[in-house]
Amino acid sequence: MYLLAILLPSLLAHPLLTSCKAIPPLLKDCALQALRGSDAAQRIVTPQDETYTDARLGEKIHFSSYSALNNTLVIDLGHINYVQVSQDRKTATVGAGIRLGALYLALNQYDTSFAGGICPTVGLTGLVGAGGFNMQMRALGVSSDHVLSAKVVTADGKTVAASATSNPDLFWAIRGGGGGTYGVVVELTLQLTPLPRSAMVDISWNKTENRFPVAKRFLEWAPRQPKEFTSQINIFKSTVQILGWHLGASKPELQALINDSGLLEIGEPHSQIGGNCSTDNSRIFGVITSECLPDDKVDASILNVVPDPFTKYEDSAQFTYAETPITTSLATAEPWSRFRRLSKSFFVQKDNLVDDDTLREVVDRVAQLDDAAEVWAEWHAWNISAKGNSAFAWGDQAYAHLEFQAHGSEDSATQAVYEKWFADLESYLRPAVG
Repeated sequence: MYLLAILLPSLLAHPLLTSCKAIPPLLKDCALQALRGSDAAQRIVTPQDETYTDARLGEKIHFSSYSALNNTLVIDLGHINYVQVSQDRKTATVGAGIRLGALYLALNQYDTSFAGGICPTVGLTGLVGAGGFNMQMRALGVSSDHVLSAKVVTADGKTVAASATSNPDLFWAIRGGGGGTYGVVVELTLQLTPLPRSAMVDISWNKTENRFPVAKRFLEWAPRQPKEFTSQINIFKSTVQILGWHLGASKPELQALINDSGLLEIGEPHSQIGGNCSTDNSRIFGVITSECLPDDKVDASILNVVPDPFTKYEDSAQFTYAETPITTSLATAEPWSRFRRLSKSFFVQKDNLVDDDTLREVVDRVAQLDDAAEVWAEWHAWNISAKGNSAFAWGDQAYAHLEFQAHGSEDSATQAVYEKWFADLESYLRPAVG
């Protein structure tokens, strides 16, 4: 497996695969022929390079590394990260490799934004390809609903336009149908949405016995709240936390919503509710702050990520290339840590809710692994009101999304225990939710 580190925008008019048909089947030679620029060789990483292990892996490392197959070419689009906003500020043409944090900072200059997720290191095309969970989605829809068109390099090496009127089947598939499947998306045209000042909530409980009643109440309550309120619950080994973004609401409005939820009557919660939150403040709420701060006190530097914004992988040498942030007016974000990651996701559907016995069992399982696993359940309230027209399959029926994550281990015996835990979770919970 080779890594083509950077695919320059100049390649968009150059048929990558077509150019390779008449030459020997050596991926490196093929890539060298396709790339332009005097530093082409510098941008290709092969298994013989000391940076190979680091370069071929993404943010959070799955132990089996399913995306890095033998005899394949991985293309890192991270440096195709331009942002061109239309004169009326309603749309933006964006390099498909841009990270969300960089996109948001670029759009800030035009007093507008995009309905995207909170994590600043997530790549835009991966987000859109998977549908695009975000903390405004119950009112505005998933991120893929806000894509107007795309440029895609297809398997025959051609660059084609995809939209509702041009290659509509391809346009349908690349939005929510799975990333890296139907072509290489190199550019997206986005519908922009100025986001209003909002209210945020962070509630936490520090006793193990609070986890089940809080989880039960959250699932009964959160997906049924006003569409402007999107929330999640994080269940850890001995604690539990709820985060929420009430789009366009005031602090008193959100306080009334929380007071009526019944959540504050469980145990001894610590509740932090803020109002008049700017969009940048809202995106970092629960990550580096639990307050709605005055605008001049909001440190948005966590959004100012470079194209490859991660720490090196374990003891491997790190691959870097032109790691320049989107703006120099803020400090560059610290690199995000990589770790061996295991995860499993389930959708709860509106017509098949989880019963109490199943929920209690699942919550109890979160406490079964050792502390080193750092296992947690991250569950999101869905019940989306906005209806999209894309390949994303869960927009209409999803009531909640249940994700489970853990850190893997270099020790093979410990890793086997972790993998069995996830396999057992699959065997137990999948029949219950479908």
